[in-house]
Amino acid sequence: MAKKQLGYVEMEWVCPRCGSKNPGPQKTCSTCGGPQPQDVKFQQREGQELIQGEDAKTIAQGAPDVHCAFCGTRNKADALVCIQCGADLKEAKKRESGEVMGAFSSVPVPDRPCPSCGQMNPAGAQRCSNCGASLAVPPVPTLQAPIQQADTLRKPVKMSPLVKIIGIIGLIGLLILCVVLAISAGRTETVSGSVQNTSWTTQLMIEEFQPVTAQGWANDIPSDAEVGACEYRYSYTADEPQPVSTEVCGTPYSVDQGTGFGEVVQDCVYETYADYCEYTVSQWVAVDQLSLQGSDLFPQLPQAALVSNQRAGESSAIYTIQFNTDQGVLELRTSDLNLYQQAQIGSRWSLEIDGSGNIVNAQPEQ
Repeated sequence: MAKKQLGYVEMEWVCPRCGSKNPGPQKTCSTCGGPQPQDVKFQQREGQELIQGEDAKTIAQGAPDVHCAFCGTRNKADALVCIQCGADLKEAKKRESGEVMGAFSSVPVPDRPCPSCGQMNPAGAQRCSNCGASLAVPPVPTLQAPIQQADTLRKPVKMSPLVKIIGIIGLIGLLILCVVLAISAGRTETVSGSVQNTSWTTQLMIEEFQPVTAQGWANDIPSDAEVGACEYRYSYTADEPQPVSTEVCGTPYSVDQGTGFGEVVQDCVYETYADYCEYTVSQWVAVDQLSLQGSDLFPQLPQAALVSNQRAGESSAIYTIQFNTDQGVLELRTSDLNLYQQAQIGSRWSLEIDGSGNIVNAQPEQ
């Protein structure tokens, strides 16, 4: 799936010491001066503004920031010494990046009141314009569900011994029935029978070479076909742009770059279209089906009176043998010509019968 870049947005982080909001690119808290710890993640701002053009190109060139191994202060990736303590940054640890921060939205967010003085401030503001208090939203405490004393004190319903015994007996009976049915379905028995009657039916398809109109993708049309009208139709979905395609993209979302900015991207696919055409091509087509029946042991195919541009197509045969047994007349239908031709009237056969009374195997008795 292709990713389409739309631009960048500035993130923000909340100081764990004083609770103040700070712009993402800012390395230290604007209120207390404390550095952003490595475990404090960036988060999306309200009222996001998309950064594009030359500013976006500059942001794209930046690698994830690093944290000083001595004081923990966040520094730019290309910095040599820490901006806070002056220590060498050779052992600095790079910030994690690539986390999906959430959906991007350019819909204006209404102003919100300061939690300290009530002054209305823009949604993306970090501090109150009136009293200077932090506009970070305090975390909502997790409320525990009230203890349901009634449920705790509720006594379980006791089942009477008689009901238990009846339930156990019913379950055992059901299991026994399932076992008996399974055994019966797979059980076979051998009986003896004599051939009472035989019959056969053969069929022959007649094909004619004639023009046929069909539809298909232009790339699949036979080279000798006459192509008619064509139209573009949806063919498949591709991950990369195609010559004739429609770009279909999902909801834009922000990806943490580890620099205080988030890259805004969309996952896109390309619905590709191709020529779908009518065409005419000459080919062999079934135009008739001939049938022939008999009761002897020498089946024959129907005789076809072929005309110009016709030929004999596929053939098929079904052979039926009826046996007289102690269980009544049983019938075997087969396509085995060799087996059928051994079925002389009155000959004795050993028949294997399944639980449904069907012949699953038949062999002449020696």
